[in-house]
Amino acid sequence: MSQDINSIIDQLAEIDSASAKIMRKTQDEKKKYAEYINQQKQDYELTLEKQVDAEIAQYEQVLKKENEEEIAKCKSSCEKDIAKLDSLYKEKGDSLVNEIFSKIIKE
Repeated sequence: MSQDINSIIDQLAEIDSASAKIMRKTQDEKKKYAEYINQQKQDYELTLEKQVDAEIAQYEQVLKKENEEEIAKCKSSCEKDIAKLDSLYKEKGDSLVNEIFSKIIKE
C-alpha cells in the first residue's frame, strides 16, 4: 500500500512538473506574442507616419505651385496696371499737373 501511495505521489509530482512546464511554455509564448504584436504595431505606425509625411509633402508641393501661379497672375496684373498708369501719365501728365496747379492757385 505504501508503494501505491508512493507511486501516486510520484505520478502527481510528474503531473505537477508537466503542468509547470506547460505554464512556463504558455507564458513564454504569451510573451513572444506580445512582442510580436508590439513589433507589428510599431511597423504599422512607422508605415503610417511615412505615408502621412509623403502625402503632406505632396500637398505642400501642390499648394506651393498654386501659390506661385497666383503670385505670377497678381504680378502680371500689377505690371499691366502700372504700364497703363505710365501710359496715361505720359499722355496726360502735363495737362493733369496744370489742372491741379490751376485749382490750387484759384483757391
